[in-house]
Amino acid sequence: MNMKGPLRKEGILSRKLGDEWMLYDTDKGSIHIINTMAEFVWKMCDGSHPLDEMEKRIEDVYSVPGGATLKRDLENIVQSFTNMGLLVSQ
Repeated sequence: MNMKGPLRKEGILSRKLGDEWMLYDTDKGSIHIINTMAEFVWKMCDGSHPLDEMEKRIEDVYSVPGGATLKRDLENIVQSFTNMGLLVSQ
């Protein structure tokens, strides 16, 4: 992954399912269920948001208390997307 930020693979559909989200990979026919926080991250995976910017936006939107760090959780979410084949290299 480069400094521009993670980039979603084309052909991934997202749908809300109750309190969770479904990501459907139209090429592979695979389905992935993610929580609301992961879906927020997913939306930012447009190639223009580096991880530090993503972290700041999450802190702002979710009113994260000062001193708390989201970096490891954010990295884990992005790595999970990578492992599922949902992100592409730029």
